[in-house]
Amino acid sequence: MALYESVFIIHPSTSDDDVNAIIERVREIIAKPGGNVVHVETWGRKKLAYEVKKQRKGNYVLLNYEGGSGVVQELERNFRLMDSVLKFMTIKVDPRIGVLRPHAPSAEGGAAAAPAAEGAPRPEAAVS
Repeated sequence: MALYESVFIIHPSTSDDDVNAIIERVREIIAKPGGNVVHVETWGRKKLAYEVKKQRKGNYVLLNYEGGSGVVQELERNFRLMDSVLKFMTIKVDPRIGVLRPHAPSAEGGAAAAPAAEGAPRPEAAVS
């Protein structure tokens, strides 16, 4: 099974309960033909870069899942039929990369150590 990533934008007037219901419906659509949802991340309501279907804001959802090409076709067909979905995009993730998830800084002060590491020069390899 291949790994896919979809981002879809839901109408801004949709309530949080309805957004969760849409996400559950999407999970069912993926699971029905044998797919598997790996990760779901709700980004919340954000301003759109340009107007889409006369809307300037939308609820963003990121979805990582495994499945065959039939899963992607069925999911995108359902996205087109859902009135509350303004826009969507699906990509096939390179299996060498996998799912990238943001990591939280450690409790030991990882947040303070990160900026110091960014500004420090990196040692360069010797050229022969």
